[in-house]
Amino acid sequence: MNLDREYTCADLCKILDAKCENSNDYIFTTISTLTNPISKSLGFVSCDETSQDISKFSGLIVPNNFTANTKTSVPLFKTDNVMHSLSNLLNISQETSGYFLSEDFFNVTLGSNVSIGKNCILYPGVFLNHNTIIGDNVIIHPNAVIGSDGFGLYKINDNWEKIPHIGSVIIENNVEIGSSTTIDRGLIDSTILKKNCKIDNLVHIAHNVVIGENTAIAACTGIAGSSLVGNNCTIGGGVGINGHIDICDDVHIHGMTTVTKSIKEKGQYASAMTADNVRNWRKNQVIFRNLKKK
Repeated sequence: MNLDREYTCADLCKILDAKCENSNDYIFTTISTLTNPISKSLGFVSCDETSQDISKFSGLIVPNNFTANTKTSVPLFKTDNVMHSLSNLLNISQETSGYFLSEDFFNVTLGSNVSIGKNCILYPGVFLNHNTIIGDNVIIHPNAVIGSDGFGLYKINDNWEKIPHIGSVIIENNVEIGSSTTIDRGLIDSTILKKNCKIDNLVHIAHNVVIGENTAIAACTGIAGSSLVGNNCTIGGGVGINGHIDICDDVHIHGMTTVTKSIKEKGQYASAMTADNVRNWRKNQVIFRNLKKK
């Protein structure tokens, strides 16, 4: 992701409230993540050490007690709170220009850097935030929100503070998105819906999620941030999917299922109990609570 301007090490020290080790005369114009590193960009590591490759970065925002696994000569911007420092930088770099009504679609609101492909249908009330890319033959139903900020927070002085999201949403060809569905843009990277996936009404897809090709998701499903859903999957209504997990191709999840860890083998999965009369349900709850004792 491009920054709003060029930054020297001295500039970044002021903005990040950081001390710089290995300071040099490099000029920073981009920022990227450990997941998708961009060569010669500024990166960030929120923990004391990392086993991930940091060789592509020309500078890193790190905690004060950060120790690199290998000797590095790149600038290390050491700070008390990495996410607070990152937030300071993203607040400056985020898009702040206004919104306007589309000339091609009735009552559709657009931000800046929005691209819409051919043969698309966007119904009234659709909102496309900054940095949204829509492919060809896409249908978006009324009041869907594409590109809202992700639910990114950090704590400082025991208070929750917001992390600005400056990433994008990419909707590939032949995707359909239901009414009142919300798709958050990435923090720095992109939230991606790949071609021919179908999303029902009232679905929430959080920041940096990737939905694979030909995957269908039923209403009231919620997918937490940075999860990956594979190709040719089906997800029933009311499913909850935890963040930072991967679901492989050809997985079929029944309605009301809770997914808390990665699914690595194709097949059908379920966890919800079907409705029963209260008397039976109470008996089953007693049995369930005592399973460990038995």
